[in-house]
Amino acid sequence: MSEKLTEVLDSLKAIKGVHGAALIEKFGLIKGSALPGWVDPEAVAAMVTLILKASQRATKELEQGVFQNAIIESEKGKILFAEVKGNILTLIATKEAKLGIINLKLGAASEAIKDVV
Repeated sequence: MSEKLTEVLDSLKAIKGVHGAALIEKFGLIKGSALPGWVDPEAVAAMVTLILKASQRATKELEQGVFQNAIIESEKGKILFAEVKGNILTLIATKEAKLGIINLKLGAASEAIKDVV
């Protein structure tokens, strides 16, 4: 993992309410992660790959253009996904995390990562 990618993922993890972040290649390989110890990176990669494929198919089939990002909200938190040059940037956050701040930082992180991948 490059130093720049590590820096970007760590900066996302530092956002209040964010447990961790990872960049996953579209075939399920982990390019980089800043995930907490209780999260299995391989399991996250497998799930993210499935969600990405389903999201891409849905946007295509419904003629909504190219998939860009998604948010899954649950009882205990949020999982955010953003596509970055064929990779998927994933954040795991608490229920209380502020989506406005996260979306701003996620956009900036996506731009920074484009130069790395």
